Formats: sequence, structure tokens, C-alpha cells
Amino acid sequence: MLSIIVVNWNVRDLLEQCLDSIPPSMEGEAGDYEILVVDNASTDGSVEMVKRRFPEIHLIANKDNLGFGLANNQAYDRAIGSDILLLNPDTICPPGALAKLWDHFKTHPDINVMGSRLLNLDGTLQRWTGGSFLTVYSAFCHYFFIDKLLLPRWRSPSLYLESDVDSDVSVDWVSGACMMLRKEDFPEFLFDPAFFMYGEDMELCHRVKQAGGKVVYSPISSVVHIQGASISQQKDEVMQNSLKGPRAFYLMRGSPVGARFIDLITITGFAFRGVLYQLLAWVSRREKKPNYVARSAAAWGYCKLAYRVAAAVGKKRQPS
Repeated sequence: MLSIIVVNWNVRDLLEQCLDSIPPSMEGEAGDYEILVVDNASTDGSVEMVKRRFPEIHLIANKDNLGFGLANNQAYDRAIGSDILLLNPDTICPPGALAKLWDHFKTHPDINVMGSRLLNLDGTLQRWTGGSFLTVYSAFCHYFFIDKLLLPRWRSPSLYLESDVDSDVSVDWVSGACMMLRKEDFPEFLFDPAFFMYGEDMELCHRVKQAGGKVVYSPISSVVHIQGASISQQKDEVMQNSLKGPRAFYLMRGSPVGARFIDLITITGFAFRGVLYQLLAWVSRREKKPNYVARSAAAWGYCKLAYRVAAAVGKKRQPS
């Protein structure tokens, strides 16, 4: 059996859309899967909606927001499937997509963790579907677009997928937005409770690879991911977690000095992007180009958040 776990926080309408999309996406597999929904203290009527519309679903309603990792662990402990699919509530599963993904996973027992292709609403690839582990050099190449200027042999492994592929490819990590794994590979726990949100999928994949396992991004099927639906509810705090999570994961493997270099690269990198996108907006103001003004504003917003993250870490290290 396949156990599908969905962790929700205040995205009732998207959750309903996601749950509606699962049965046709699992075509021909009726009775071979269960769905577990964990609600992290939503205040938008999500729990009531699940009880009314999907009474057959196993619902866990938390009184507090425990975060993405711990909520998944709750459902993981209760799941009875030998295979597990982690699915974000802001995803839409096309007909047959999940059945195809599961069939592919079952016929490749050498794969321990597999991620599906994630698409934006316009059908374009979400590069953060998977990628390589964070290093000082890869952070520098990413934030300053160095990886787009260097010859392939001089590039650092990209933090995110550079482009789509036609067949399975081994990667360091895949996104927890649509991640399939085997329960036998995680007998004790799924996600490290040290991570509230972001970075836990990287840590899990790192654990697998350290044990000699295999992590794969597979384009065998596609799932639409409406990125950022929950983030819009609590912008600054959640966006800071998107920076803190990978940084915390780096510290598990790297040095504090390296982490400070990454802080500096992240701050200056976002500032560089803010200036660059503003210049591009000025140059292309009369043409139908990407919205560089919005990109510039987003870059400056992340620059400020990255500075807050670095400053908060610095304060914690000061003697009282």
C-alpha cells in the first residue's frame, strides 16, 4: 500500500483542490492507497472541510503549528503503507501522474528517495525540484550567476536543477513537495525535528546518501506546484525559514566560518540581483520583458531577511 501524507496550514481551498486531484491521479490503484492529512492549527476552516468532504481520510488536527517536519512525522508513525508519498497541499496531481510515479518507484528498488517533476502553473519547470548540497562555492556561483558564465568543467554542481531532463538523474536532494520513499529505509523517524520548515528534505536525503542510498529526480510524471501559497500567510517569518533551513543544514556538515561566508554571499548576492534587475527594468521599460521591477523588489526583500538571519546568529554567539 501507498500512504500519501499531506501537511496543511491555512490553505483550505488549495488543500481541497489537491485532495480532489488524488483519486484520478491514482487511476487503477483504488484501495491500494490511504491519505493522511495533518493540519497545523489552521484557522480557515481546513479541518471542517476535510471532515465534511473527505470523511474517509485519516485526519490529524493539531492545536499548535508544529512545523512541516514534525507534522509529517506524526502521519508517518500512523501510516500503514510500505511506500510513502509526501505531497504539499498546494499541488495539483494530473490524472494518472501519481500512479505512474508509484509504478516507476516500485520497479526501481535501487532508488531510496524519488522526486517528481514540479511545474509552475504556466507549465514551466520549478528548478528547486532538486539539486546539489549547499557549499560556499556553489552559493557564490548561484547568487552571482557565475555558473552561467563558466565552462561546465569549471562549474560547481548547481544548487538547483539547471534544466529539465528526459530520464532519471541522481541528485543530492529532492523537494519534499512531492517525495516518494520506502518506510523500511526510515525505521526510526522521517524528518529531523531540529528543522521547523525548509532544509528537512535536504537533511533526509543527506542521511540516505551517507548510508549509501540513492536519491533520484524523475521526469516520469509531473505535478503542478502552486509555490508559496502558505508562505503568503506569514511572509517574513516563513521567508526567513527558507534561508535559515538550508543554512542550518550546511552547519550540520560544514564549519561556522563557512556559514558566515555563505551569509555574506547571500546578502551581497541578493543586493547584486536587486541592482541588476532594476537596471534591466530601466533598459527594457518599453518592451514586453519579464517583470524585472518585481524581481528587484523581491531580491531586496530577501536581502533584508538574509541580513536579519545573519544578525540574529551573530547575537546568539555573543557572550551574555
